[in-house]
Amino acid sequence: MYIRLNTSETPSFTKVKATAAQVKVPLIEVLTKSWKQVLLGGIATMSTGTAFNLIVAFGLTYGTQTLGFSRNQMLSIALISCALCVVLLPLFGLLSDKVGRKPVIIGGIIAEALLAFPLFWLLDTKVFSFALLGYLLMMSAFAANYGPIATFLAELFGTKVRYSGLSISYMLSGLLGSAATPIITTALLSATGRGSSVAWYMIGSALISAAALLLLAETLRKNAPAAAPAPGVDANASLS
Repeated sequence: MYIRLNTSETPSFTKVKATAAQVKVPLIEVLTKSWKQVLLGGIATMSTGTAFNLIVAFGLTYGTQTLGFSRNQMLSIALISCALCVVLLPLFGLLSDKVGRKPVIIGGIIAEALLAFPLFWLLDTKVFSFALLGYLLMMSAFAANYGPIATFLAELFGTKVRYSGLSISYMLSGLLGSAATPIITTALLSATGRGSSVAWYMIGSALISAAALLLLAETLRKNAPAAAPAPGVDANASLS
């Protein structure tokens, strides 16, 4: 609350306020004129929820109940990985300021897919150091994916509907990724008894997110005018 109250508005928001160009019902505006950005943005962000919940929720259960790690061991692995993530998030955000949002995010998504099976191979050794390595690798991929996401989603929308567009896209990604992952991964493990089934789910989620991301335009240094509610769809990408 302190940070929000003491942070100045951006020049674009100040300009909208000064010209009395606010949208009365931004929710309707964003859903009617920017629905493609909302939908694609939510799907593009889905794999972040999948990867994070795979690590901090499903991974703890899988490690303790299936592999025989103690709860303290799995919590230590998760906490060390999260500490690494805290360090990497601003670094990947900074990198996206230099090379673009999409290259960093797509790199993280691809890494998540490539590391899905190695994560379970390392966990299945039942060796603490190997399990920690698997977590650190996947958390690094997650950080690359997640670091620029908030900025990328915000930049998909024009100033007048940015907050609404960002909020709806992020909530959609939560439903598709964070909310669904614990249910699906538990069902897959119960049905197959194999971690490989969950790895395939991680790969599928990453591929879907990557496809949606490729349909969205790069947003770095793209100054959308205040009157433009929907600058984020790549005109060169097919939506069919």
